[in-house]
Amino acid sequence: MADEPLILQVDADQAKRWFGELHRRSADLSGLMAQIGEDLTESTQARFDTGIGPDGVAWQPLADGSGRTPLNATHRTRDGIHPLSGVDWVEIRADSKQARWHQEGTDPYVIQAKPGKALFWPGMQMRTGKDGKESPGFVKKVNHPGLPARPFLGISEADGEAIEQLAVAWLELDAEAGNLPPA
Repeated sequence: MADEPLILQVDADQAKRWFGELHRRSADLSGLMAQIGEDLTESTQARFDTGIGPDGVAWQPLADGSGRTPLNATHRTRDGIHPLSGVDWVEIRADSKQARWHQEGTDPYVIQAKPGKALFWPGMQMRTGKDGKESPGFVKKVNHPGLPARPFLGISEADGEAIEQLAVAWLELDAEAGNLPPA
């Protein structure tokens, strides 16, 4: 008996049952994808209140020195964020035309007045005409310095953890809680 080898036999039937159950549960993830989409949309929209990107970096302040949080004047970009999802995918869309400009930033550019129009904004310097009267300083074009990137789309560390928790709960992977089929 002392010369006989010690043998440990592993029965793969239990593992096969577990993987079979996981396969069944993962065949249609549309509910999970929809929930992830909703959660990421809420997280993304919340960034407009905090002014902090998904990487944890605060957005560059507004150039006017007002202290206001950037991208909050009209809420157009924030309100244009929507989730789309399917059986095994999810995406978050930002539909406003300005979204890409704010997400990625822009190079300097020229703002040109429409034909027959002029540009004016509150606080614009007044001009003194030949007659000595002051009038608003309307202009035909303005050299804009460009927009800094203020990323709002993306998956933060907290988002990643929340997605993992949702997926585990969806698939009920907690073997200790008895959620996997018995041996």
